[in-house]
Amino acid sequence: MKYTKEIARRTKDLKILIDILREGKNDWISCWAAENPNCPPEMLVEILKREKDDDVSQYAARNINCPSEILVEVLNKGKYDWISYIAVGNPNCPPEAKINWMYAIGKIGKEDPSKHIIEYENKKEDDFQDLKDLL
Repeated sequence: MKYTKEIARRTKDLKILIDILREGKNDWISCWAAENPNCPPEMLVEILKREKDDDVSQYAARNINCPSEILVEVLNKGKYDWISYIAVGNPNCPPEAKINWMYAIGKIGKEDPSKHIIEYENKKEDDFQDLKDLL
């Protein structure tokens, strides 16, 4: 059966969404079905496990029903692609997975704790007086 954009975007019928997405097409109807908030999480997992770098996978990673486990799995691959970038923006994505992904792709470096040592040896007794003098 031929489905329309409106059906893919608004239907609450899980069978229709699954039918659209199981065709494996990378078209707008499939993207809207993957973005539909009624899309079953199992279907989103199935899409992301295909490991295709396509538009439908990006919409699946964006869906608010996408389980955090599959988002973590996507990010653990350490790829710097659109699917990972979108997965990081999903509210279901755990912060630790985001940080690990950013570290893996080189967006952030490992923090050096030695940079944060406060040195007190030069402390003067009259620091508050110096501050008052400035005011």
